[in-house]
Amino acid sequence: MQKLTAAALASLPIGDHLDHIIPGLVFRVGARRRSWMLRYRAGGKQNKPVIGYYPESGLKEAREAAKAILERLEAGVPVVEQKPVHPKDAMTLRTLVGKYEKMKRAKGGRGTKSLNEAMRTVRRLLADYLDLPARQFTKADLKKARDKMARGVRKSGTLQMSDRAMTYLSAVLNWAAKEDHIETNLVSVTHKVGPGTVKRKRVLTNDEIRAIWTACPKMSGVAGKSYGRMIRFLLVSAQRLSEGTSLKHGAILDGRWRQGEEDNKSAREHLLKLPQMALDQLGEGEANALCFASGKGRRLSGISNFKRELDRLSGVTGWRTHDLRRTATTRMQDMTDADDIPLISRDVISAIMNHAIDGADGHYLHGTMNKAKSRALQLWEEELKKILKISGNIRQQ
Repeated sequence: MQKLTAAALASLPIGDHLDHIIPGLVFRVGARRRSWMLRYRAGGKQNKPVIGYYPESGLKEAREAAKAILERLEAGVPVVEQKPVHPKDAMTLRTLVGKYEKMKRAKGGRGTKSLNEAMRTVRRLLADYLDLPARQFTKADLKKARDKMARGVRKSGTLQMSDRAMTYLSAVLNWAAKEDHIETNLVSVTHKVGPGTVKRKRVLTNDEIRAIWTACPKMSGVAGKSYGRMIRFLLVSAQRLSEGTSLKHGAILDGRWRQGEEDNKSAREHLLKLPQMALDQLGEGEANALCFASGKGRRLSGISNFKRELDRLSGVTGWRTHDLRRTATTRMQDMTDADDIPLISRDVISAIMNHAIDGADGHYLHGTMNKAKSRALQLWEEELKKILKISGNIRQQ
């Protein structure tokens, strides 16, 4: 009799194969399915229930399950057979992600605006495992998926970083664990950032800021020039690209930009009194018209093509649109008075970015800080003018 080993299970011929360790344990190889059975007698009756399916249940798992049943028999305790889930009935990761997405859409509220991006990123992360039963997905599988995405990020330069994908996946698995679809949220016990994945720290220099600013009006075509104005606007306002591309004239009233919960990634209301340098980039239009539109009045698309043209015109490469936000907020953080005391607090900068307050403070601190945000953006505008060495109306400079 051939001894059962974990390595041999996948290649054994059709038939029943007895285990030499646990009496009565049988590995049955069929034409389409491989399963584990345990033969035993109880109450004068012969029993041979299926206790697992391969590869969902390996040799170690099968032996542990069989041993537990035999120990109950030896102790005279009734055996309650728990029928294992057949692989055809097991919920796959694809189905699991779909159920989560359906739940989130039905629930609505926070996170709905970014749900499409989140689900695309999660499915991309799990691409090699989507048809795997969710309960079979292991920590080792997750680390492989994470590292594969991290390598792809470094090669392609895509903005969908592996750590962001892990954050999105964590929300899915956390829900799934609470609903008992899986045992635990594996992301919570796995490093989010894969080997070699470095969070971006790019802050544009004064020369780079000047070069990009000067190149913006030189963009070709109506859509290109619209993109150029938007780049300037994002640098002054320190807001996200998605918020710039979706900005409509009606959202600006008396120089104040009001964002609803559905208008930004943070899913929180946000009010910013914009400095003149930002207002100068908006142009004019009907309330429902986009401030930065294509030639047909539609939302800008093909952003990467515009970005390449701007790189060529400015001579600045290796930067991303989101680096404008980091540059603006970092410069605000570094601004000090004559006594080296910061002019803008970290809390105000965080409020400008519309970030949530961390920890217990988030339960108690609900101030809008609108006046402080306005003052901070005015200070940043003054600093930016010094960097650009310009004055007066900014539209054509």
